[in-house]
Amino acid sequence: MAFSLSRRTLLGAGTAFGVTALSGGEASADELSPDPYLPTAPHVIEAEQFANYLNLPECPRTNNNYKDDGTPNILTWGTPGQPSTWFNQSQCASFLTGLLRHTYPAVATEEYYRTYFGSVSPNARDYRRVFAGPAVPHWTPITKVTDLRAGDLIAIDYQNNQPTQTGHIVMVRRIKGTYVAPSPTLNFPGEIQYAIEIIDCTSDPHGVLGVGNYYVYPDIRLIDGVNDREGVGFGHMMFYASTSTGVFSRYRWSVNSSSANTYTVAQRPIAAARFSPA
Repeated sequence: MAFSLSRRTLLGAGTAFGVTALSGGEASADELSPDPYLPTAPHVIEAEQFANYLNLPECPRTNNNYKDDGTPNILTWGTPGQPSTWFNQSQCASFLTGLLRHTYPAVATEEYYRTYFGSVSPNARDYRRVFAGPAVPHWTPITKVTDLRAGDLIAIDYQNNQPTQTGHIVMVRRIKGTYVAPSPTLNFPGEIQYAIEIIDCTSDPHGVLGVGNYYVYPDIRLIDGVNDREGVGFGHMMFYASTSTGVFSRYRWSVNSSSANTYTVAQRPIAAARFSPA
């Protein structure tokens, strides 16, 4: 279930989801609907605030880290107005687990994760397995790309048989729309490509500065191509869907990823789900 929130004063929230069209007619430049924000969820707002603070120039770069294997997960929601008090040391899955535990402490408990995910800190492979399996409490599977909403999680299993770095998992911020790549090798018969803005934790920001349509689908962590940030931030990934069924068919890491770095669901399975604390 999504939570409709009429106004958000957190950093960056006002532009995250855009403006809805007026009901009963065409949208006007001089008019807004009573609630111009699309439905969102509390964990999206918490994630946006977290990412925005960590990427402010006033926040030390060392405060936002993609953690090394074996080091502890540390996520600190600091004091509003004091960027240096915000801190992240996590990986893709542990960031989102920590986010849900922070936002819904009475529901997303260690015991809950131990019972339904087999770990108090599941990895991306674990999330994908649970999302693709029998339904578990508080999660609703999302099979069609067009059914994704802000706050939904998309998990990818790299099928690499490694104990760590098993895949990737992101949170949807919004669907930017369909996309036709300038290179025909990145468009596939029977599939539709979607540009999706995401929130995640990564050591490899999504895209390459100055290549292709990067500036239309950027990553907040990319600064100059040399002194780039890691950790939590906003970026864009490209997800494909079958034109006949609407289900996930493949993905690319960014708008300027090559066809050699485009993976089908047979190569790297994908599953998505929506969390509700109710």
